[in-house]
This record gives sequence, structure tokens and C-alpha cells, in this order.
Amino acid sequence: MAVNLLDNRKTSTLSKQSMSFTWLRWVLAPVLGIGLFLLWYWAAESERYPAFILPHPVDVFDRMQTLYDRGLLMPHIEITAREALTGLVVAIALALPLGYAVARNRWASAILMPYLVAVRAIPVVAIAAIIIIWLGTGIESKVFVAAFITWFPLMEAMIIGIQSVDPTLRDLMRSHQASWWQVFWKLELPSALPNLFSGLKIAATLSVVGAAVGELIGSSQGLAYLIQFGRGTSDVALVFGAVLLLTALSLVLYSVVALAEHYLLAWRRV
Repeated sequence: MAVNLLDNRKTSTLSKQSMSFTWLRWVLAPVLGIGLFLLWYWAAESERYPAFILPHPVDVFDRMQTLYDRGLLMPHIEITAREALTGLVVAIALALPLGYAVARNRWASAILMPYLVAVRAIPVVAIAAIIIIWLGTGIESKVFVAAFITWFPLMEAMIIGIQSVDPTLRDLMRSHQASWWQVFWKLELPSALPNLFSGLKIAATLSVVGAAVGELIGSSQGLAYLIQFGRGTSDVALVFGAVLLLTALSLVLYSVVALAEHYLLAWRRV
């Protein structure tokens, strides 16, 4: 009886915490965003700052609307989104198998990890400049930079997720003659998914950063190219608009991953 009461209290506490977190996410977060926008609007309306420092939100919207009406905005959004998504897919395809190999093999971990960390320590801007020299200013170089900046968080998440598996459960499955694939699919992957989604959410936003860095180094299209163009022509409204669109693209990718996490990890909330 006492155990049941404790379980009920624990369940009630977790439920309240979940409701509180949901309220914070869906109510206070949008309110904060609206507040920041109103602060920007008020600062622009007060004319305390010149337009070349802080453009008016209406001017930014009008600049983006003009580009959209001329059919010039969507191609830039599409190219940046394609670069980020392709780079993210390439990073997933490379990082997850490599992370699994490092996590399950002590020799691979001892030999590869120092070099992997060293590669990760290379500044993204430096590697972007080299890659653009090698591959040119086409989409391939931007995809490479996006993949380069995202592979390490994914690999690290895979390593942590696989190493967090209870060895007792793994030994139990092997004692029942489970194959390697069965151990991976039914034990290791479900156990690693929470960490994988955490890494994937980070990687989703970093992929946009990688694509933007590549475009800033050398490109003739994309949202970061608009930033470069706006900087060169002192078009601050264009710069602000492109930055806001890059932010929105990152949020969209993050939200897609978070939504997938919500449904695929529904079993954790039961």
C-alpha cells in the first residue's frame, strides 16, 4: 500500500513537471520572442539608432517582400536549405557507423579518437577556405562544410549512447543466442536513441551554420551570399532579413528533429 502511494506521488510529480515544462515551452517562449520583437520595434521607432545600425522591422520585411515578389528570394532559401540538409545526411551516414565502431572497439577508440578530435579542432572557417579552393564555389563545397561541422556531435552522441548500454543486458541477449543485428536493433539502438536525438538536434542547427560559412567564404547564391551582398552595398535591411531567415531555417530543422524525437521516443513517457 505504501509503495503504491509513493508510486502515485512520483507519477503525479512527474506529470506536474511535464505540464510545467510544456507551459514554459509553448507559452513563455513565444511571449519572450514577441517581447524581443517589440523591443526591436520600439528601438527603431525611437530613432535613437540610425537605420544603418538598426533598421526598422517594417523596412526589413519590405526588403524581403520585394525580393520575394521578384522571384529572387526563394532560390536563395532553397539552395541554403539543400546544402544544409545534404550536409546533415552525409554527416549522419558517416558519423553514426564510425561512432558505433569507436564505441564497440577499444582498438578503434584508442587509435582513431585522437585524430578525430584533432580534425574536429580545425576551425570551420579555415577548412571552408581550403575546401572551396579544392572543390570550387559550387554546392559541393558547402555540403562538405556543413557535413564537417555536424559529424562530430553526431559521432559523439552515438559513442555515448552505445557505451551507456547496460553490459548485463547485452550479455543476457548473447546468452540467448541473439545475433549481432538483434542486439543492435533491439537493445543498443533504442538505448542510444535519446543521446542520438540530442546530438541530431545540435547537428541540425549546425548544418545551417556550416552552409552559411561556406557561402560566406565563396558563393554566388544562398542566404549568406545575401548577407555578403548586403554588407557590400550597405543594405542593412537585407542583412537583417537574411540573418532572420537563416535563424528560421535552423529553427525549422530543429523542430523537425524534435517532432521526430517526440513520436519515436514516446515509449519513454509511458
